Amino acid sequence: MDGIERNKIEELAMKYAVQNAMKYGKAKIEPVMAKIMAELPEYRSQAHEIKKIVEQIVEEVNRMEKADLEDISSKFGVTVEKKKQEGERKWPELKNAEIGSVVTRVAPEPNGYPTLGHAKGLLVPFIYARIYKGKFLLRFEDTNPRVEKREFYDAIREEFKALLEGAERELGLSPGKWDEEIIESNYLPQMYSMAERLIEQEDAYVCTCDAKKVRRLRAEGVECEHRRNPKERNMELWKEMINGGIPEGGAHLRLKTDMNHPNRTMRDPGIFRIVEAEHPIQGRKYRVYPTYDFSISVMDSLTGVTHAFRSKEFEPHVEVQRTILEKLNLRKYEMIQFGRVTVEGVPLSKRYIRPLIESGILQGWDDPRIPTLRGLFRRGITPEAISRFFYDLGPSKVDSTISMDAIAAYNRKILDSVVPRYMFVPDPVRAVVENFPEGLKATVQVHPSRHDMGYREIKVPAKKGVAVLYIAGEDKKTLKEGDVIRLRGLSTAVVRSIMPDEISLKHISEKKESEKVIQWVPADQAVPVKVIKPLSSYSISLVGGFGEPAMKELRPGDMIHLIRYGFARVDSLDRTVNLIFSHE
Repeated sequence: MDGIERNKIEELAMKYAVQNAMKYGKAKIEPVMAKIMAELPEYRSQAHEIKKIVEQIVEEVNRMEKADLEDISSKFGVTVEKKKQEGERKWPELKNAEIGSVVTRVAPEPNGYPTLGHAKGLLVPFIYARIYKGKFLLRFEDTNPRVEKREFYDAIREEFKALLEGAERELGLSPGKWDEEIIESNYLPQMYSMAERLIEQEDAYVCTCDAKKVRRLRAEGVECEHRRNPKERNMELWKEMINGGIPEGGAHLRLKTDMNHPNRTMRDPGIFRIVEAEHPIQGRKYRVYPTYDFSISVMDSLTGVTHAFRSKEFEPHVEVQRTILEKLNLRKYEMIQFGRVTVEGVPLSKRYIRPLIESGILQGWDDPRIPTLRGLFRRGITPEAISRFFYDLGPSKVDSTISMDAIAAYNRKILDSVVPRYMFVPDPVRAVVENFPEGLKATVQVHPSRHDMGYREIKVPAKKGVAVLYIAGEDKKTLKEGDVIRLRGLSTAVVRSIMPDEISLKHISEKKESEKVIQWVPADQAVPVKVIKPLSSYSISLVGGFGEPAMKELRPGDMIHLIRYGFARVDSLDRTVNLIFSHE
């Protein structure tokens, strides 16, 4: 990095560090780095060097008096927003809603594992139910047996439970669970009765046209010949559909509306069809199932929902659903659309993720490279961070594209004050320290600002005044003969010589202001560590190294912070500690 580039980075680091310190009382490295990288993406390849500059600037800023900070902020034209207080954000009021009377629901189809997109569909109605001190329902929309499996019911329960419990802890919305669980397929007998009522009212008819013909006639606004069948014939065909007299695809029940309606969705839509597949709960008990428009409109009415939230992609179907309610004389309710969520550069749709799993590119639905909830949890993204993110995003009707960096920023804020720190040396190089005192040991803080989390001692054995450590390969590259360094928490040393696979140091007793702090681990107690870093849906990087002795006490699921490296989650333990990198 040349002088001009360095000056540019230093200026930005100072600007954002001062802004961060003015807003929160103390500057932190991670948000300053994030702002610089966002403003100068072309410098990402030099992130390691930039981080060293940021560390120095942040340390300098945190030593400044308030008056100095104000002077510098004035120079840079930095404006500081007041930090929001918890609970300050207001969500838009619901139409026709009273405290204590609101009933909302989430209605997932058990056809796959929940993703970050499902998180919004869960949290928006949950948050409103709790704001209005109402009732929140979990309803499995399981009327398409060909794609539904038992394992998906369980996955939805497990992951939604984790997310709602996280929302209770982070947002204070209690209780962090659904008030009632409903299995939609259990209501099929009632739905059959309603279908027969529509036939009797001559508001529905059985059509035996093939799917291709139906699509063409609907596009042209032309009625098919079955529309004029008497209700007796329609009832006869309906019974055949139920009893197995007509094969799958041979007939479907259609709502009689207006074949010239400007909204094509309203042109005699199908409301029941034959599906010859075993249902994960009902088995072979049924072979005729309602379509989405019929089941969702009827079920929301039957189960007392007052405000039904759904993605705005279904907005053209609202008129169909209201028509069904009118024809059946069922209770009406508010239908509210919200914007869809997409993740920048990462597929959310199951139709994109499934082929990557089937091809072996992804390990499974919990692969940390994809934004399924189980993948995110495995990566160390907390339910609290997800719930806070969507709370701040709000129930907007506008589609939004979010980045994993944005989720990481929320997660970092939650983890930073509670996660223990560990020394880790990636791509390790041997460091032989001469003149090393017998019995010298390091005392390191578990957390730099949490004295209550205690300290760890690391004993460093020496034989005849020589101790053997490992340091990071990147740190070795920055050193030259004669440099004075500080082995973190242990001792001061001078660099005697540097070889391709080893560095020679000499312990000295005096401390100097200009010491560069280096991480290390004792060679005879080094714990092998592998860090998997998700890069995209298609690729990962694997970084190997050694961790300090205390890392052998870690357990799967533990969240840790590798000093100067980032947050990670313990994925598994064998001969090594296997970590999944969360974010910096």
